[in-house]
Amino acid sequence: MKTPSGLPADTIGFLRRLPLFNDVSEQALAALERACTAKTVPKGSHVFLQSEPAGAVYLVQSGVISILLGSADGRELVINEMRVGDCFGELGLLTGQPRSASAAARVDSRVLEIPRGVFQTILESEPALARRLLEITARRLRVSSEREGALAFMDAQARLARVLLQLDQQESEKGYVTISQEELAQRAGLTRQTVATSLGRWRRRGWLVTGRGRIMLLSHVQLKRLAQQADE
Repeated sequence: MKTPSGLPADTIGFLRRLPLFNDVSEQALAALERACTAKTVPKGSHVFLQSEPAGAVYLVQSGVISILLGSADGRELVINEMRVGDCFGELGLLTGQPRSASAAARVDSRVLEIPRGVFQTILESEPALARRLLEITARRLRVSSEREGALAFMDAQARLARVLLQLDQQESEKGYVTISQEELAQRAGLTRQTVATSLGRWRRRGWLVTGRGRIMLLSHVQLKRLAQQADE
């Protein structure tokens, strides 16, 4: 069912349930609802690209959006992941600078796009929202800096082991990690060939089992030992 704003009723309910918009006035919420555009983003498609002008902020309504940092040699490093309810693309709006990273769908996803002008107007009239957004942005920048700093002092084996362990923890209910070798390479800042070589070596040692787009970790102890070598 469509509402006067043009958005489905479930989308408006989604907006109003987000902690980001707690304490935001009804007037601001109504303006937000009128300005939102729902967009479907197929797996692998980009929401925006690094260095593009920042013309909008986005909310994840379904799926997973990866934030990717491009390197000089053409590789991409996954520096963050946005999940349902997360806001992203806000840094460019706050700074007025081009996009500092790209955003692409890890799986088929749906996002809500809010134009820059509307969002900035709402921020100016809603101090609580502005403060909350700054806190979110600062926290993400800290996490990204820590991750990039850690990777800078790790060798390829330690990088890959740490990424696998993090993913395994996130998807613990499944009992395996669902990811391609190309995506693993992006997350660890490695080439696909390096990832394939390492996974093959660990498979022969009995540390894990690989299938089509799936990895089951069998020896967490060995992988943790490898991942912690850089901390010693």
